[in-house]
Formats: sequence, structure tokens, C-alpha cells
Amino acid sequence: MDCSLSLDMADWTDLPMDILVVIAESLTVIEDFTSFSAVCKEWQSATAILKKKPSLPTRYPRIMLSEKVDTKDQGNQDDRYFLNLLTSKTCKLKLPEARSRRCLGAHYGWLFTVGFDLQINLLHPFSRQQICLPPLLTFPDQQYEYDETYPPQEVIRSFVKKIAISSNPQTKNNLHDYNHECVILAIYGEFDVLAFARLGDTLWTNIQVPSRCYDDVLYYKGKFYAVDCHGVVFVCDINDNNDPKATVVAPAPSETQDQDQKYLVESSGDLLLVSRIRGGTIFEGDDDDNKKALYYTIDFSILRLEEYHEEGNNYAYKLTKVNTLEDRALFLGNNVSTSLPSSECIKANCIYFTDDNHELYFIGESGGGGRDTGIFDIENGTIQSNYAGESRSDLSPPLWYI
Repeated sequence: MDCSLSLDMADWTDLPMDILVVIAESLTVIEDFTSFSAVCKEWQSATAILKKKPSLPTRYPRIMLSEKVDTKDQGNQDDRYFLNLLTSKTCKLKLPEARSRRCLGAHYGWLFTVGFDLQINLLHPFSRQQICLPPLLTFPDQQYEYDETYPPQEVIRSFVKKIAISSNPQTKNNLHDYNHECVILAIYGEFDVLAFARLGDTLWTNIQVPSRCYDDVLYYKGKFYAVDCHGVVFVCDINDNNDPKATVVAPAPSETQDQDQKYLVESSGDLLLVSRIRGGTIFEGDDDDNKKALYYTIDFSILRLEEYHEEGNNYAYKLTKVNTLEDRALFLGNNVSTSLPSSECIKANCIYFTDDNHELYFIGESGGGGRDTGIFDIENGTIQSNYAGESRSDLSPPLWYI
């Protein structure tokens, strides 16, 4: 008697519902959860039994496009579109929680949002779960003089420049509980200084900094790091709430300029300092034939921070030029700067970038940010498009959702 059972003969819809629920709860990325629920009605019912959709990360990075504010159907303004790099198709999510809000990529599948209500949240667009953070007016070092003619709502487009996050805000053991050890560090205000908050805090705590105009922040090997517009790198000590401060660990590189935008990113265990070089009429003066754009990315440079212990040296790190990312790619923009391995939809040795310099697209770029996006090939120095359509906004331009 042949007791073997062909997989083709198995009726997977007959699995007990409690088993299906356990499987649904064990899925680890958004794509698997979506595919699971699409198998059949029984499997979709198992996901519906869950009290909440799990706040999972995405397997591959996506571009979250800007909201469509010119649509006649007000209900459609709650729709946000996410471009899938693997399929080059967009998926639509109903996301009223992000409507008319400044959005930044916060990593682990979460967004950081600031609204005209002055409230700040972490938002997971798939599960639509939100975590309240201290509101905008609790940032301590605000130079703006708010009044009836200039209310705080005027600054939300640029008040928070970048953020970094220490860990997944959701606990692994309970998909509906929050990790109160999670810390968010932000670049904020008129002078782009630093502050942090832990989940559950009621206000933001300032970090004493020796300079201003920070470009990027990153959580790396248990510590927060920051880089200013000159390229000076700092480590932030936030363990003492009474005296949080930033200390210089690497000098400004001689080969970069202040106008080059700086990023910090971890790649294969290394801490990298990336400079983004832009051209255009803003940098080069008036263009006679009026064919050049106001600004556009033309190049990148990459330096690695290496520990430096030579006697008499004043810095913990020295900078070494990097010529290749090998089998990895960087994702830079209004998101936590990220490095990912190459895959069927991620090209090796490339930098994927979105339009993230609000100072430039506020100057006179009609329609807001979103035009200066692309894929930079480090080997040959070429740039190609990463999105064929147009998606522009001065409030929440396209960003990498990772």
C-alpha cells in the first residue's frame, strides 16, 4: 500500500483555523503576510481574526510617493502609493493617518510623521498602528517667535530634518506592545541641532552640541552618531539625561564642501560618510540657454571611518576613501540612511537616492521636492531614473520606505 501523499493532492484550505492563525502570526515581512492572505478565503479569514495587522518590515525597499493633493475626490487624498522595486508596480494603501503630514522614513517599516496639529507620531503604513511621540512644541531650542501671523504650523515642512532610531519600536514577543527602550534622535529647528526622546517621554531632550547645521544622524553599534554640514562626525552620549552631549570623533574631510549634503550609513559593519554633490543653476549661476535644472545630483563620494589610535591624535577615527560598495547598495534621502545587499531588484555598487534637500526645493522649485531622484552607479559614474513618473511635494516628497 502506497502511503505517500502528493502535495498536489493536499487541500491546504482544510488546515485548522488555529493553525492558520499561528502561521499568520509567525510571518516576518509584509510581502509574506499579503501573499498568505491572498491564497484563499479561509487563509484571508485567518488574518482577519488577528486583533491587529502585525507591524512588519518590508522585504525590499519601496518608494513611498507623495500624496496627491490636486485630486477632485477628497477621499482619494487618503490614498498613498508605494512603488515596488521588484515589480515596478505601485500598490495603494488607504492611509488617512499620513494625510497632510510631513513624513520621514524611520526604518523597521515605520514612518515618522509631523502634522499641522503639531503632534508627532510613528506610523506603520501597513498595520496603520501609531505610536505617539512628544509634540513639536516640546522641542526645547526653538528660535522661532510664534504669533498669530506666524503660527508654529508654518514650520512643520522643515522643522524635523532627519531622524535616527535605536531599535524596532515594537517588541518581538508581543506584536502589539511597544519597546520602551527605543530612542529616537532628531535633527530639528532653525539651526538643525539635536534632540532625543524615548518611547513614553512627554518632551524632547536637547543634546549639547559644539556646532550647528547637522545633516544626518545614525544609530551604529549601540551609539548615535551625527555629521554636520562641514563633514565633522560626532558621537552622542545620551545616557546621562542631565548632560547629554555630542563629541567630535572625526574631522571634516578636506575634499568635500559645505554645500555637499552629508550622510552617515552602516554598510557591512563599517561606518561610512557619504557626500552628495549637486549641480544646477543654484550652484553654477545663471544659465544662458535656460536648459539646466535649478539643482540636480551629479556625483557622490564615500569615506570609511576607521578607528585611529596613534599617539597624539585628537580623533577616534580617520577617514579612508572607498571606491566600491562591492555587492551592496545605499539608500539615501528622507529616510534613515541604509545599506542593503544586492538582489533581484537591487543593483550592486549603486546609490539609490531621493530628493531630500528642502532648502533647495523651497527656494523656487515649483511643485516641491521629488524631481532629483535616481540610481547612481559608482563604477561608471552614471545616473539613471528610479521612477518614471512624477511625484512632487513640498510637504512630504517621495522617500524610501524600508
